[in-house]
Amino acid sequence: MYTSSNAEDLSAIQQLFYGSTIFVTGGTGFLGKILLNKLFTSCPGINTIYVLVRNKKNKNVHTRVEEIFEDPIFNTLKKTTPKFRFHIQGIAGDCLLPGLGLCLEDRKMLIDNVNIVFHMAATVRFDEKLKTAMKINVNAAHDIMLLCKEMSNLKSVVHVSTAYTQCPQKIIEEKFYPPPSDAKNLMLMTECIPDKLLEHITPHLLGKWPNTYTFTKAVAEDVVKNSATDLPVGIFRPGIVISTYQDPVCGWIDNFYGPTGAIAGAGTGVIRTLRCDPNAVANMVPVDLCVNSIIATSWDVHQRYKY
Repeated sequence: MYTSSNAEDLSAIQQLFYGSTIFVTGGTGFLGKILLNKLFTSCPGINTIYVLVRNKKNKNVHTRVEEIFEDPIFNTLKKTTPKFRFHIQGIAGDCLLPGLGLCLEDRKMLIDNVNIVFHMAATVRFDEKLKTAMKINVNAAHDIMLLCKEMSNLKSVVHVSTAYTQCPQKIIEEKFYPPPSDAKNLMLMTECIPDKLLEHITPHLLGKWPNTYTFTKAVAEDVVKNSATDLPVGIFRPGIVISTYQDPVCGWIDNFYGPTGAIAGAGTGVIRTLRCDPNAVANMVPVDLCVNSIIATSWDVHQRYKY
């Protein structure tokens, strides 16, 4: 364990997180669990990590946070750093609700204390209803930016997007692209139009985008761009995130999304054929390598904004 006397021995990335308070959305998910594990394993001296958690299935925030650490990926961390649990706190909220569903007391606490933000909460279902996808992927991103604007000690914000936000493009560069539709109009439309009518016109709204996931994530990037003026914000676009390469254990995954579901189905004999393009490239990345890059992105954002 590092102390203040030898904090200078830390790497540049570790120095950013030393003594910092972090706010994470999506911390109970696949990507979030690996992020929490990596932060506590490789970044000593973290003050507190606040995780946005919604009450679910008669389980309160405390219970849901405790369930995170029942996962076997935390077994080694429990042995090497048994007190890490005292540095994480669940915050009641919901990305489906206005203002992230935060109470005034928790909102003020985050504004006064948070230095680093990782916004990873999203609905990744390709067939999600447009209204729900807009609330979670777009409205919540807007609310996160509004919250960050009030943080006086903010060092870095990372908005996790996807490499496929601009999938209609043949070549996707590391830059902002025009959104598929105006975010403000979409937010208003999806809030006011009756559900059945919205479902009927959804294919027309999506245009060249294949599903509501990539569509809303593309809109969210534009929201971040326009809302994050004068903020240390970066967007991270991962490919298809798959099981761990080796850290903290090899081959860990907790869901059956994407290629994992296809492989599991094929392995069990449930899926016999799969329609696909033999010339297409599947840009898959192990979740532990993805999280390493997200953490490095946070440092890079801070450096670029600082200098």
